[in-house]
Amino acid sequence: MAKSGKRRAQAVPQKRAVAPKQPAMTGAQRVAWIALHVLVFSVPLAMGNWTWLPGVNAPFTFDQFDIVKVFLQRGVTLVAFAAWAYHILVHGGTVRRTKVDYLILAVLGWIALSTVFSVHVPTAVFGKYRRFEGLISFVNYATMYFLAVQFLDRISRVRSLARTLFASGSLVSLYGVMQYVGIDPLIWGRLPFEQNRAFSTYGNPDLLGGFLVLLLPVALGLALSEKDQRWRMAYWAGFLLAVLCWIVAFTRGAWIGGAVALVVLGVAAWRMRTKLTTVDVSFAGGVAALAAIVVGRSLTADNAVMNVWARVVSIFDFGAGSALTRFQIWDAAWRATLDRPILGFGPDTFRLVFPGYKPIEYVQVAGHLSVADNVHNYFLQLTAAIGIPGMLLLYGLFATVAVLSFRTAFVRPETDTDNSRLIVSAFWAAAAGYVVHLTFGLSVTGSTFLLWIAMAALMAPGARTVEVRPPSWGTIAAYAVTVVVAAASIGNVVYLRADNQYLHSRLGATFDEQLAAAESAVRLNPYNDMYRAQVGVVYTDIFRSLLQQAQLAGQDPTATLQQAEQYFRTATASLRETIAFVPREYDNYLFITNAYNLAGQGLSDSYFQDAAEWARKGIEISEFGPGIRFQHAVALDGMGDSQAAREELAAAIEMDPRYVDPRVFLGELHARAGDDAAALEQFERVRELQPQYPGIDELIESVSGTSAPEGS
Repeated sequence: MAKSGKRRAQAVPQKRAVAPKQPAMTGAQRVAWIALHVLVFSVPLAMGNWTWLPGVNAPFTFDQFDIVKVFLQRGVTLVAFAAWAYHILVHGGTVRRTKVDYLILAVLGWIALSTVFSVHVPTAVFGKYRRFEGLISFVNYATMYFLAVQFLDRISRVRSLARTLFASGSLVSLYGVMQYVGIDPLIWGRLPFEQNRAFSTYGNPDLLGGFLVLLLPVALGLALSEKDQRWRMAYWAGFLLAVLCWIVAFTRGAWIGGAVALVVLGVAAWRMRTKLTTVDVSFAGGVAALAAIVVGRSLTADNAVMNVWARVVSIFDFGAGSALTRFQIWDAAWRATLDRPILGFGPDTFRLVFPGYKPIEYVQVAGHLSVADNVHNYFLQLTAAIGIPGMLLLYGLFATVAVLSFRTAFVRPETDTDNSRLIVSAFWAAAAGYVVHLTFGLSVTGSTFLLWIAMAALMAPGARTVEVRPPSWGTIAAYAVTVVVAAASIGNVVYLRADNQYLHSRLGATFDEQLAAAESAVRLNPYNDMYRAQVGVVYTDIFRSLLQQAQLAGQDPTATLQQAEQYFRTATASLRETIAFVPREYDNYLFITNAYNLAGQGLSDSYFQDAAEWARKGIEISEFGPGIRFQHAVALDGMGDSQAAREELAAAIEMDPRYVDPRVFLGELHARAGDDAAALEQFERVRELQPQYPGIDELIESVSGTSAPEGS
C-alpha cells in the first residue's frame, strides 16, 4: 500500500508569553514605595498614648488619636512625594495617569474655593481640631492617590499593599478584642462610652468601625486568593480577629457597611469561580461559631448598646436614642445647607455652624454639653461644608471610579485557578462598604485615606503611561523640592509639638506651668482656636483663685484684689482676641461671660452689664444654649433684674432638664423671694438628678426646715 504523502498533524509546543521584565527601582523610587507601606501600616496604629511603657503615666498629646494619625499621614506623604519627584526630575521615567485625574483636580479646586469663602478660613484649611479634614487633608488624599497609582501597576504590588494593611489591621483588631475582654495595658481616663466596648487605636468605637469596614474585605480577599496554605490560614486568622472586633465595637453604621462589603466580595468570589478549600470551610465555620458566641454573650447585657439584638432593633427606632439625635443633626445640616447651598460654610466647619441651627429638641435629648462637630452623614457633611456642587463632585468621583473599575474588579478569570484579581475586588468591596458606612458614620483622616488608596488600586490597572525625560534643570529642582518638603516636615513636627504643649497646659501642677504651656501652644500653632482660648481660661482661673484668696478672713484684701483685677483684664483681653479670631465658636462666649460675672461678684457689680452684653452675643450664636442662658441669668440677677433672671433659668431648664446648675440658682432665687415651696421643688429635683451635688442637702434643709435623710 502506498504511503500517504500527508503527515499527521503534530502538536508543536508553544512558547509561553513572557512578561516584559520590569526595570529595577531606583533608590528614590524604593523610598517612595516603602513610604507608602509605612503610611498604610503606621497610621491605623498611631496614637499618642504610650502608657504601656515603663515610667510613662500620661499621653504625649492632648488629642491622643487623630492629630497623631494626621501627623504621620502628612509627614510620610511628604517623604514619598519628595522621593518620587526626585526620581522624575533627576532620572526621568514614567508618569501614570488615570481617567479621573481631572475630576480629582476639580474636587480640589472646588474645596479650595469653598475654603476661601468659608466662615473661618484657618479651620477650613487645617480642619477642626480632632477631625482635621480641611483643605490640607483633601490635598493629602489626592497626593496619596497619585503616588499609589504610580506604583500599583501590577497585581503583586496591590497585594503587597493589602498585606501591609492586613498586618496593621490585625494588630488594631487584636487590641480592640483585648479591650472587650477587659485586658488593656494602657491607662485611660474616663471613657465617654460603654466600658469594654472596643475602640482600639481610634479612640472611639464609631471611628474604629469605619476602619474595620475597610479591613474586612481586604483580609478575606487575601485569604481566598492565597495559594500558600500557611499564609491562607494566617489571613483567615486575621479575618477572624477583624470580625470579632467589628462585632464588639457595637457600631451599627459599621455593621451595615461591613455587611455590604462582604456581600460585594462574595459576589466577586462567585463570579471568579473561587474554589473553597478545607482551610476555608474550617475557618469559615470557626468564624461563624465564635461570632455566634460573642453575639449570644451580648444578649445577656443589660446595656442596650452592648446588646447586639437591641442594637440592631434600635436601627429602626427613629424616635429615641442616638437615632433621634442623628436625625436632628441631619436636619440642622440640611437647613445650614439651604442657607449656603453653593459653596457651603467651608471644609470641616460644622462645629462652628451647628450651634446656630440645632433645634431645642436636640439639646433636650443630648444635653447642654453636646456639640456636634460632625454630621454623621457624609452627604450632608459635604453639602454643609463645601456646598451641593462640591458634594456632587466628590460623590461623582466615587461613582466614576466604581463604574470604570467594575469590569476589572468583577471580570471572570480565563482559568478556574486564577483568582489573583480577587484582591482588586476586595478593594472595590472595601470602598463600597466604606462609602455606605459614611452615610451613617464619620469621615476621619485616619480611615478615609485608605478609601483613596483603594481607589488608586482600582484605577491603576487602567492607567496610561507618559514618558518624561529629565529636564536640564532637574537636579536643581529636585533639591528645591527637597528643601520645601523638609521645611514642611519641620512645620508638621511643630504642629504636633503644639498639641503636646496644650496637654501640659491642661495638666500643669501650677498656674505658671499651665500659662507658659498654653502660650507656647499658641506660639507654635496660632491657627488653633482651642489653644488660644486656653490662654484666656488659665488667666480666668488665676483671677478666680485670687478672688478666693481675697475673701480669706484676717487679711487686707486690697493688694490681692488689685492683682486679681490685672489678671481679669488680661483674661478678658485674651478671650476677646480669641472671639475676634473665631466669632462662631460658642464656648468662648461662655468663657468670657463667666469671667465678667466673676468680676461682678468679686470686684464691682458694674461688670454684670458687660457679662449680660457678652451673653446676648452668645445667644445670637446659639439660641438654644443652656449654658449661656445660665450665665445671662447670673448677670441679670447681678444687675437687679431677678424676674428676668428667673425667666432665663426656666428657659435653660426647658432646653436641658438634666442641667442642674440653673435649677440650683433658680431655687436660690425662689428662696430669696420667700417662695420656699418652689425652691424646695428645684432643690429636690437637683438631688434626684445628681445626689452628690455639693451642698444640696444643706440647701434642702434651709427651705424645708428638716434635716436631710441619713445616707442621702
